[in-house]
Amino acid sequence: MITHFVQTHLDIIVFFIALLAERFFPLVSWYHPNTFLSIIFAALGERLYNRSNPTSYQYLASTLAFTLTVLVIVILVVLFLEFAFYPELLNGLILYLLLSSRLQEKKSLRIARLIKQNQKAIAKELLSSLVARDVSRLSSPGICKATMESLVLQSARHYFAVIFFYLIGGPISAIVYRLLTLIHQSWRKKQQPNSPFLKPIAKLLFVLEWLPTRLVAITIAATNASKHSIHYIKYYGRHFYQTNTGWLLSVTSAALHVQLGGPALYQGERYNKMRVGTERLPTADDIPVLINRLNQAKAFWLLSIVAIEIATLLLVN
Repeated sequence: MITHFVQTHLDIIVFFIALLAERFFPLVSWYHPNTFLSIIFAALGERLYNRSNPTSYQYLASTLAFTLTVLVIVILVVLFLEFAFYPELLNGLILYLLLSSRLQEKKSLRIARLIKQNQKAIAKELLSSLVARDVSRLSSPGICKATMESLVLQSARHYFAVIFFYLIGGPISAIVYRLLTLIHQSWRKKQQPNSPFLKPIAKLLFVLEWLPTRLVAITIAATNASKHSIHYIKYYGRHFYQTNTGWLLSVTSAALHVQLGGPALYQGERYNKMRVGTERLPTADDIPVLINRLNQAKAFWLLSIVAIEIATLLLVN
């Protein structure tokens, strides 16, 4: 009976095993496939990007580049899955490799410890590996703010959104989304945020992330200060330069009662982004609190998935 149950529900069992493995046994970034792919994508971006090219040419070049890149990788994965004896197990491995949140949490906690020890230079160096912005001029509150912003945004995109697309469209859907985020992340490190070369993939990701980021924002808001979060979303989130980001920063600011957002430097150029919240600046102690909020959101999502699975089993039987 147990064997029959495992065979019948192997896909959902493997799904939860992948989540637990990413939580307790995260793959070190040095030999993670994402590191290798990021180097390739960054080299591809440098090869194609030329600031002097017309805007229309940059649109076309970037669109063809990320479309063909994703298409080639997806075809290889599909062919590999076709010849797999246990595709469910391979799907679990794919999900494990796609998820990326635990390592970011560890780096964020280390940054918090370095700030408390007044080792800002080391904290900035560690933060520079997590963000695309220039961190050389950041103060201690600025480092904490950038760390928290990166933590909530990357968790939403590299954990919650990956799970969303995996459950909605399977591993191929999650792979396509994760590859797009990797390409965008690799390209934007050496380009301005408003570069025409980045606009096609940025717009595509905005559409793909519209629903999952809002689900994450609602989940965070539900854990604490719901009315405050709704007020912030109306006042800040809807008017932020990118509304997906605005929603996430608004609910985080409301939940922790700290100020987020504000001006940022990219490639030596200042961008006057909206400040979210009017309360105090964040401190190193707020980083573990944010991680706790995100873990609560993860637990809520997992419990919801379990509840949906149980309800489906009861309806079928």
